[in-house]
Parts: sequence; structure tokens; C-alpha cells
Amino acid sequence: MNPEEYGRMHTLETNYWWFVGRRAIVKSLLQEALSVRPPSSQNLRLLDLGCGTGANLPTVTDAVQRVGSTPGGHVMALDYSPLALEFAQQHLGELPVSLLRGDATNLPFAANSFDVVTMLDVLEHVEDDAGAVQEIFRVLKPGGAFVLSVPAYQKLWSAHDEALHHFRRYEYSSLSRVLKSGGFDVWRLSFAMSLMPPVAWFWRRCILPFQPKRPRDATRHSEGAVLPAVPPLLNAALVKYLGCEGRMIARRPLKFGTSLVAIARKAME
Repeated sequence: MNPEEYGRMHTLETNYWWFVGRRAIVKSLLQEALSVRPPSSQNLRLLDLGCGTGANLPTVTDAVQRVGSTPGGHVMALDYSPLALEFAQQHLGELPVSLLRGDATNLPFAANSFDVVTMLDVLEHVEDDAGAVQEIFRVLKPGGAFVLSVPAYQKLWSAHDEALHHFRRYEYSSLSRVLKSGGFDVWRLSFAMSLMPPVAWFWRRCILPFQPKRPRDATRHSEGAVLPAVPPLLNAALVKYLGCEGRMIARRPLKFGTSLVAIARKAME
């Protein structure tokens, strides 16, 4: 990802509806994933793979610590970008989180190391997504859960994806296929951000092409990701809706949306 995109994300992710709403959806997914296999001790271990600038770390850490009658556990956060890890350090405070630089296709952990792996809008950044899924399967304990989100619909591909260095957007079938090929049982697979498909299509096809173009130079991959400003009241309403959507997804999959979310499991031995 472009360095300037990390800076923009770090600035927006605390309050901007998309980031806050995605965390609400992830919180529901984690609660669902952890409710099925509560840990037998305080040693629940979660890996946030591709932690980026770290805004999700309080959410995943809270989910880990709330599991069981004697809360505890530890979160490992890994990212390939040193700049992202510098931003992530600012989110930590007293959180029981360790930061580490590493490659998603060659994880620096032993097999069967983690109870849960989260990968939130990261898999699309990995050229060898099948290799990354296989590595996640390797480091998960038997019965462990893989919670992930990715952008949906290749037909929505635009300069936004190029700015974020995406290799692809996913269809329902292609995400299911890469998870199953990696050895996982797909326990829940749903679209998310269900209000957004017509808005995203209209913005990217009818508005974005007519926006003034920013100059490129040798250091820029593209013209930058597009995160339109929204009024505070609308921002709050979207956050509230996505919180409700997360609870809906926990009951039944949604049929459309600009994101896909999933819980996949490694079978018990």
C-alpha cells in the first residue's frame, strides 16, 4: 500500500463509518467463532494477520479477553510494512498485544500455534492468496477459527483498488474455493456492507471518472483510494446500521454487499 494511504487510513479509521462499521461486524463474527470452542485456559492465542495501522486491535483483544469464565489470552499482530507497525504501536496502550513484522505466505510461527486468526481486508493484497490460506491453516490449532473479510465483486474494480494495491476482488464462489482448497471447512460465508453495491457502482462509474485527477509521479501506484466525506449524522447512522448488520449476519448470510466475510474452521484431529 502507498505510504500516504497508511497515513490517510490512520487518520480516518477511528471515526469514519466504514472502518467503525466493519469493526462492529468483525466483533459479531468473533463472538460467534469463539462461542463454539471456548478455551480451556487463559492461554487463548489470536493472530491478527495484516494488522495494518492497528485500529482493529482493541476489538480483537477485547473479544479474546471476554471468552470464558476467567478472561485472558494474548494477541499477536503481524504486518509486512514497518510503517504500518509504527502506526499500530500508537493503538496499543496497555493492550496485551505483540507486534511483529512478517510475510503472510511464510509465517514465523510453529504449526498449531493459534486458536484464532483474523485477516481483515488483507487477503486481496496477497498475490499468492492460496499460499497465505495454507499458512493460516498450518498455524491454527485443530478446531481453530479463521475470521476474514475481503472486498466483493470484481466488476467493481476501480482506481480505489489500485491505490490500495489489491490483486483482486472476490466473488462468493472464489472465496469459498480458496478456503476449501486450503483445507478449511467454511462455517459461515456472507456478504456484508449490504447498502453499498448501488452506491459504489454509481460513485465509481458515474462520479469518479469525472473527478479532477491528481498528478502521478514515480512513487505513486495510482491516484489514491476514494473515501468520500459524509455528514456526521449520516456517518453515525451508517455505523449504527452496520452494527445491526453484524448481528444479522450471525443469524443468516446476506445475499449481497460490497464485502464478503467468513468464518472458516480447521477440523479437529
